[in-house]
Amino acid sequence: MVLKPCSERDSSNLEEASMEASSVVLKPCAAVAAREGREAMEVSSIVEDSRQRKRKAELDPEGESDGEIEEAMFEESEDDKIDPLAVPEWDVDSFDGVVYTSSSEPDRESMEKAINDYRIHKNQLITSKGFMVDSTLRPHYLYKRISPLNFNDNGFNRDYCEKMVSVCLERHNQDKGSNVEFVEVVRANYRGGPRPVSYITFMAREKPDGPLVEYQAKGMSTLDGKTHPILCRPAPTPKPQNQNF
Repeated sequence: MVLKPCSERDSSNLEEASMEASSVVLKPCAAVAAREGREAMEVSSIVEDSRQRKRKAELDPEGESDGEIEEAMFEESEDDKIDPLAVPEWDVDSFDGVVYTSSSEPDRESMEKAINDYRIHKNQLITSKGFMVDSTLRPHYLYKRISPLNFNDNGFNRDYCEKMVSVCLERHNQDKGSNVEFVEVVRANYRGGPRPVSYITFMAREKPDGPLVEYQAKGMSTLDGKTHPILCRPAPTPKPQNQNF
């Protein structure tokens, strides 16, 4: 038998067959690599979850019943389930009925100051219904994300508070048939977010020459740029704070 030399067509067929054979060999390797990649991602996810659990355990080693630090870090905002453009209800105080409670569990030494500062911050805000907190206290965690406003900002925050007070005071005078006029802002607390809320303490008096009286105004801004009054009232007599931290 005489062997014939390969034609160009035969050579092309051999090359195609060789490539097909190579792909058959490589395909299982690609599948193995993909499976190994998925397994690596799963292991990484498990390790990260373990780390997060460990960090959580370190922050709250005694498993406090009221979850105070966990509340401060992961607290779900009351606005998360509310339409950002919804108008707040007038003369309804969201702090009504809120009572400060604290766990009697011992604190871990490394977290003692952070926990104590948070408890003081929380207690002051609940007792004053959001209007009073020690501005020198710098807690690492904030109760309901409320913090004092700084007025050393070239007047921006003060102007904002005066506009908010004007809206709240106008509604108050309409409802009460009074003629109370704004005098000056004393202090303010602020909670940011898509529906920021201001807790403003200010001085006011009944026109034309009434005595100066401390008032409180609470208002909200919404994403459409509108300002909404929530309440306006004479500041109540301060209540003694709960010292059971």
